[in-house]
Amino acid sequence: MSNPYVFTLKPSRHKRRTYRHLILASDDTEAKPKVIKYNISTFILILALLFIILGGFVGLVVFEGQRDEIYERRLAEKDQTIAELTTENTSLSSEVSSLTNKIEILSNTVTTKTANEAELAETLEAQSVPSEFPLTGSASFKENTEDVPECVFTASEGTTVVATAAGTVEDILEDETYGNVVVIDHNNGYKTYYKNKGDSMVKKGDSVSPGTTLFIIGSGNEEMCYQISENGEFINPLDILQING
Repeated sequence: MSNPYVFTLKPSRHKRRTYRHLILASDDTEAKPKVIKYNISTFILILALLFIILGGFVGLVVFEGQRDEIYERRLAEKDQTIAELTTENTSLSSEVSSLTNKIEILSNTVTTKTANEAELAETLEAQSVPSEFPLTGSASFKENTEDVPECVFTASEGTTVVATAAGTVEDILEDETYGNVVVIDHNNGYKTYYKNKGDSMVKKGDSVSPGTTLFIIGSGNEEMCYQISENGEFINPLDILQING
């Protein structure tokens, strides 16, 4: 009986390993040379690892350089920003100082103006108080406190009767004893009355100031009667009249 199967034996192929030898010799004649055997695959692997390590080191150096460059650039930008802010702050400080000076000047101006206005108001108020003498020259007078308080002045010819304070001529009236009456409203509760037989030098509605001429004393009208009312009540003129001499 024949066998259907035929077995053929083939010789197996073994991969042949190639080794390299590295001989290390010395100048010393007694020293034996050293032989290092190495495989080419291992050598290539080691060489690849060295290249990888070298590439990583180079990459690290480049990265560190770029990082330092970025850091320096950012630091320079910050320094520039700080310099710009410092300049702006200096400019703003100068503007604030200038504005402070202007405010101080304006404040002083307002204070001065307020003081001047207050002084002017006091002056105007004082000018509206009938305290001045009602004649331009010297004169004798007698005081009458019966019924309606009054002062009757006797002056020489040529003397003028004047307003004792600022105000407005409220009316020109007639008087049985003294002829004419000039009534001045001083717009502060005071009214003054000037009675004389001479011709009135002002008319109703005129504005007067202290010293405005109302009458001129002449022959036959040497006497002038003077009265003051405060809030509708007659008071003694000597209570507020300033008499010098």
